[in-house]
Amino acid sequence: MMKQVRRFVEEYDVTTCSPGPSPHPEVTHVEILSDFSSPRGIVSRVLDEIAHRTEWFSRMYFRTPGVLQTLSLLDGRQFDAVIANDAETVGVACNLFGGERVHADLHEFFPDMGFEESALGKRHQRYWTWMTKSLVVQAHSSTTVGAQIAKRYHEYGFYPGVVTNSTHLRDLPFNPTGRIVRLVHSGNPFHERSLEQIMRAVAASPANVSFDLYLTWHPESERARFVALADELGDRITVHDPVSQGVLIETLNQYDLGVHILQPVSTNNLMALPNKFFDYVQARLGIIVGPSIEMAKLVHEWDLGIVTKDFGEAAIAESINSLTPEMADEFKHAAMRAAEPLSAERQVEVWAEAVAAIATRTRDAG
Repeated sequence: MMKQVRRFVEEYDVTTCSPGPSPHPEVTHVEILSDFSSPRGIVSRVLDEIAHRTEWFSRMYFRTPGVLQTLSLLDGRQFDAVIANDAETVGVACNLFGGERVHADLHEFFPDMGFEESALGKRHQRYWTWMTKSLVVQAHSSTTVGAQIAKRYHEYGFYPGVVTNSTHLRDLPFNPTGRIVRLVHSGNPFHERSLEQIMRAVAASPANVSFDLYLTWHPESERARFVALADELGDRITVHDPVSQGVLIETLNQYDLGVHILQPVSTNNLMALPNKFFDYVQARLGIIVGPSIEMAKLVHEWDLGIVTKDFGEAAIAESINSLTPEMADEFKHAAMRAAEPLSAERQVEVWAEAVAAIATRTRDAG
């Protein structure tokens, strides 16, 4: 969202509405409170219970605290164009301002984000599918983070453009690879990110490699498990505390290859093109990924690194075992060439065109 704010304050009077303080000194900010609760009478409580039992999703959605609070905070305000961030905000925006003024910016494939194989998980999937079919489809235009996800949304009646989760262009140097090829991963310690397989592969590799992880504290139990595993596997593996986004790219720049092998546990994962991929490019690193459709495509297109044969531990180990300093340097040179074309500065103009089209249409109609 900060990419959007920085781009649009240049030519629009911008209002932001989100939890937390104002994201930019030049915007009007409406803060959503995390502890908001709406008073409910007996009739409302009964209807809410019926809604949950019968999957009356429209009532469930419009009775959630965040939706109720946003409807109240923005009631009576007027805007020429509205960007709704992800699926859960599109219904609020369309309700308040009309779908013809709304651009939906979707960062996931919401009908299949990786729900649990349980009654509750299947219920959540039905809810997000309803939200996509009934609310997101109302928006005048939309964007999502990759071409494959955009194609899947065609099945739901709308046709998003693509704005990747790219990172702002950095002016960072090429750092030649030393005797040890240094691998790195940053982010949440989620099990589907193959971190255990990567750690074990590095620890056992005949290649001269190391692996550093900058893991957040969410979920804390998973992080603790990886810290314990690193201690067990030896000094090739190091788990660090997370670093802020403001210094992350510069921190990553001291390494040689970023690794992100995302197990295809959902359609969303299989088609993912996450921001960390672009963080690695801006840090001028080579990249190792699994055969995820979008990430593999860019790695091959720009010669950025290695795509493992499959998502299994043996394939991960095979790719790591093949590494040499000379290979790493070739991949890092490729990242130097790709940094500007794959930067956020190239991507934000897709949003700018969509917002300009809505604003022009709104003013002409008024």
